[in-house]
Amino acid sequence: MRVDLADNVALVTGAGTGLGRQIALDLAESGMDVAVNYARSKDAAEEVAAAIEQAGRRSIAVKADVSQPGEVAELVANIEAALGSISVLVNNAGVTRFIPFPDIHEITLDDWHDVFSVNVIGAFNCAQLVGPAMAERGGGSILNVSSVSPYVATGSSLPYTVSKAGVISLTQCLCRALPKSVRVNAIAPGWMDTVWLDKHVPDELADSVRSGEFPSVAVEGVAQMAVDLIRNDTVSGQTVVVDAGELWRS
Repeated sequence: MRVDLADNVALVTGAGTGLGRQIALDLAESGMDVAVNYARSKDAAEEVAAAIEQAGRRSIAVKADVSQPGEVAELVANIEAALGSISVLVNNAGVTRFIPFPDIHEITLDDWHDVFSVNVIGAFNCAQLVGPAMAERGGGSILNVSSVSPYVATGSSLPYTVSKAGVISLTQCLCRALPKSVRVNAIAPGWMDTVWLDKHVPDELADSVRSGEFPSVAVEGVAQMAVDLIRNDTVSGQTVVVDAGELWRS
């Protein structure tokens, strides 16, 4: 069954650019009011919020570092005051460090802390605050953004790949921890042509992805799968790989 999202409120973390931006726009197209969270991309997030409002839905851009529980609490309070109760949470915010796997000696404790604090703990912070409130109101949907990298043991760095494996486990654990009325799923995208390539990978690799030499998947396709999972009330605790078959061609 497909859930009617119209006139409900969504929070998308890290929604100023890339996949988060596209998911936010697609949720608005589905009739939702959308809170656009950002940590650094203020101008981009405000542009996304403006585009959503131009499309006829309500939106706000709200700054918060999801790794900090206090900032998450303030984020949710601001959203509820402006838009109402949150029924859809998309944990998209993420960071990485580019460190080739063979350079294991270059990985520092700070790399682990920085990556896990946003990718795993940040997703938990948001779900911990929003999930129980969803259940009290009758239910909702949480969508976590993982990566295909844990399945192939590769990616921008070892800490990043392990953190995205953690997101998959977090998804399953949240499904068990929260009432059945709160559905928790994840998507695991392959390479996408977004600003992430410019920020976090060498130019040579980014060029290979954009030229088609290296397998990639369209951001629009990944976002559509995200929305489909959010709307599907028969699926929970699952991670769907969205990589145009890269996993099975590796």
